[in-house]
Formats: sequence, structure tokens, C-alpha cells
Amino acid sequence: MKNLLDACGASLGYYSVGFAFAWGSSNLPGQQSTVDSSSTSFIGTTNFFLTETDEKAFFLFQYAFAATSATVVVGTLAERCQMVAYLCYSIFLTSFVYPVVVRSIWNTEGFLSSHNDDNSISDVGVGVIDFSGGLVVHVTGGLTALIAAYILGPRKGRFVEVDGKWKCRDFPGHSVALKVSGLRNAAHFYQLEDILLIFFGSCKTILDS
Repeated sequence: MKNLLDACGASLGYYSVGFAFAWGSSNLPGQQSTVDSSSTSFIGTTNFFLTETDEKAFFLFQYAFAATSATVVVGTLAERCQMVAYLCYSIFLTSFVYPVVVRSIWNTEGFLSSHNDDNSISDVGVGVIDFSGGLVVHVTGGLTALIAAYILGPRKGRFVEVDGKWKCRDFPGHSVALKVSGLRNAAHFYQLEDILLIFFGSCKTILDS
């Protein structure tokens, strides 16, 4: 459900202002150069709602990255916050936080970009080279997840105090049907050892319940 909310929230946030903040007022990849590549800017000021660009395929490609960055946080917030709050986070991340990181590193006007002709973040003029979204996409999502986990704190009832010491309580599986469904879907994506791990974990849940 939260992955679906990420896709919906990212489509709203990135379509309306996110793409403009990340790529507005700059040269898009593959386009003829019209902007000085030695200048830097914090956010873009054009292409809101895709009104001034015909690069719809490029937008869709970048939207997928934005939604991916938002989905990194799913595991941290799963079943721990209200749906409305999660949707608000997803929209904010893809409309402002992620686009600012994209512009800083991937855009030719980014102050960290290795494509900027006048990059001055080091004495040798070497900018940040992001390998396959490892920094822009995953580190952004990971840091957001870390902050979210700190704000939410531990799960209520997850830890109990016994004789002055905090101990972790077992959280038994609450839906065997969903586990079996997940096992069926896992057969299409995972290797044999992963499927066996899920299978025996499900069996233990059934025996314990």
C-alpha cells in the first residue's frame, strides 16, 4: 500500500514542481546547450507542470528515480505512521528534497556536479560522480529513513522492562495468508534459498500460533 502511495505522491510532487526544481532553467541531456554550464543554481525556476519542455520521456525516466528514492523509506515507516502523514512525506521528498539533490549532482548547474565547467568544490576542480543513482537516489532515501526512524522512535510495546533491563518482545506474524501470498510472488523474483527461508519462517509462524 505504501509503495502505491509513493507512486501516487511522487507523480503529484515531481510533476508539479519537482522536475522544475531539478531540471528547470538548464540544459537537459541531449538538448542543444543554451545555458552557461559554468553557472550554478540552487533550484530551477522553469518547466513547472512540464509547461516549457517537450522531453516527456526524460521526465518519466526521472520520475521513476524520484519514486524509487521515496520507496527506500517504506521499510522504516511500515505500519508505524498514518497514511496521510506518509503521503505528505512522499510528496515533500519528491517535490523538494530529492530534486535539490538531483540538481546539485546530476545537473550541469549543480555546485557538486562533475559536469559543471567551473566546479570549485576542490582545488583540482573534481565534482561528484554518482554511480547509477547510488548517492542521489539511495543515500537520499536512506538518510530520510534514518531521520524518520529517529522521529518515530521504537515501536510501542516492542521492548519491555524486566528486572530493570530492557528486553525485546517477539512479534509473531499476524497474517499467514499474506505470507503465503508473498511466498508465491517470491518464486518469480528470488532464488531457492530465499524461498526456503520464507517458507520455513511461515511454517514456524503457523506452529507458534
